[in-house]
Amino acid sequence: MTWTRRHSQLTTATTAQVWDRWTDPTTWQVDDPGVAWAQFDPAVREGATGTVKNHGTPPQRITFTRVEHERAMDFAIRLPLATLTVTHDVEPDGERTRLTHGVTIDGPLHRVYAMLVGRKLARGLPAVVRTVAAGALQGAAR
Repeated sequence: MTWTRRHSQLTTATTAQVWDRWTDPTTWQVDDPGVAWAQFDPAVREGATGTVKNHGTPPQRITFTRVEHERAMDFAIRLPLATLTVTHDVEPDGERTRLTHGVTIDGPLHRVYAMLVGRKLARGLPAVVRTVAAGALQGAAR
């Protein structure tokens, strides 16, 4: 009862640089062309909530479900009979850093939501990961 897709990329950005990018709601619309805006407290913690608005959809409440400082950050959106979770993982990999984003849909209607929204989100993962990695490096140069 689960559908999952992930994409990883190596970067020279540090885990701290990636973390700073993930936890800045003003960068979400820059990093993901599907996002119109996001609002949440940048001091992200498990159980905290926020709102994300994708182009063409109403605002969605997000709940941070996994937060490991400079390591992982996931948030979930409740759907009728399913939950969509967007996963974020970063870890050192030799002299570089492995950055991974994913989409998971759980629940009785996971197949329906995978067709309606999951596939589109999954197709966008490589571009989003690439943009986050580049943005993390640019943020460090400021």
